[in-house]
Amino acid sequence: MTPIPRIIGALDAGNQRVLALIAELDDHDQLLIRGVGMAPSAGLRNGQVVQLRPLVAAIRAAVEEAELMAKLPLARVLASVAGTFISGRVTRASITLGNREREVTLKDLEHLHEAARRQPLPPAHVVLNVLTHTYTLDDQDGIIDPIGIVGRQLSVDAYVLACQESPIRTLEKAINEAGLEVEEMLFSPIAAALATLTPDERRLGAIVIDTGYANSTYAAVCGDHLLAAGCFPMGSNKINDDLIYRFQTTTAGAEEVKRSAVTMLLDEVTAEETLSLPTIEGRGSHIVSRLDASKVARLRMQETFELVAADVLRQIPEEASFTGVVLCGGGAHLEGLAALAEEVFVTRARLGDLEGVADATHLLESPELPARSPAVAVGLLAHGRRALLPSAGPVIRPRRRRAGLLSRLTRKIFAAREGTHDHI
Repeated sequence: MTPIPRIIGALDAGNQRVLALIAELDDHDQLLIRGVGMAPSAGLRNGQVVQLRPLVAAIRAAVEEAELMAKLPLARVLASVAGTFISGRVTRASITLGNREREVTLKDLEHLHEAARRQPLPPAHVVLNVLTHTYTLDDQDGIIDPIGIVGRQLSVDAYVLACQESPIRTLEKAINEAGLEVEEMLFSPIAAALATLTPDERRLGAIVIDTGYANSTYAAVCGDHLLAAGCFPMGSNKINDDLIYRFQTTTAGAEEVKRSAVTMLLDEVTAEETLSLPTIEGRGSHIVSRLDASKVARLRMQETFELVAADVLRQIPEEASFTGVVLCGGGAHLEGLAALAEEVFVTRARLGDLEGVADATHLLESPELPARSPAVAVGLLAHGRRALLPSAGPVIRPRRRRAGLLSRLTRKIFAAREGTHDHI
């Protein structure tokens, strides 16, 4: 009998593009990407849905392309979410196993994580992710997997991410209307860290900064624990805006200059170097200094890094230390960005290459997809892989009401019909 393929789907709906990945676990339990789908994003602004139908169409287009390439249907996905409406903190929860010592079970862990979720939240907020640090059983600290260990009192130190309910429910609705069920939503920098950090960096400490088009998100990890995470509404599009206002150029002109000419390494630019930029009305062009354009971009990225550094210091314990900064996302292509990060954070910085995934399609290296841009989507696959492997330790996901077979089929049919109408 042929074994059922172990398929994992990832959906990263960004403000500029939607990326869908389909992967399976091979015979050695390693991720192998079989399908990649990409579509221009629409209907999202700073991580929030502002137009439902265009977003549904973009998600459907990206997923269908991935399904066609993988020759596999996709029913459920792990989805990323990012925005300033998400915040986190370290919390502790405890449960009593009984009057007598007994072995910890998976059901006990579910109850413990539910206890971590039951905490005071602002109105109209829900818990998005509970990311376990370590467990404590009676007087035994630092337990990674307590299942089978004997004790009476079980506690967990966890980083709990909470968010406004409306944005994630609307995003989930868009994914559902595209014909998919959401397995879990994960804060995007958490996924990026899973895709880019080495085991030593996770253990010794590193800060991952994912610079997207509209948002810059970060995750600070030390001792294999998440210590801080957050989001600022400042992505690479802010550089475009700065260039537009400073030089009175077009959006397309600013984007082209940002990608091909600006650098964070100001010492390597001479005052004589010039650029040709279209005027804002698009009827001509003017000559500007490359050094001045680079200064504009550098100031924006320096401000972003300084905000991240201040927010990390605000959240982490005093004894925590970090060995470096890892940069990913579409904005990480800016020349000299790692050198600027080293200057701001006063530590080593590098560009975040993807770790531990094989790409049978070779499309993640396509020039249409900027290097390090797929980090979040690949991290979602890594998160899904861990849930499928019993040896990876307990992964407790939020309980979701599963749609019945009839409703899933109806949703697929509805999505197909909507897709037909969109092309009329």
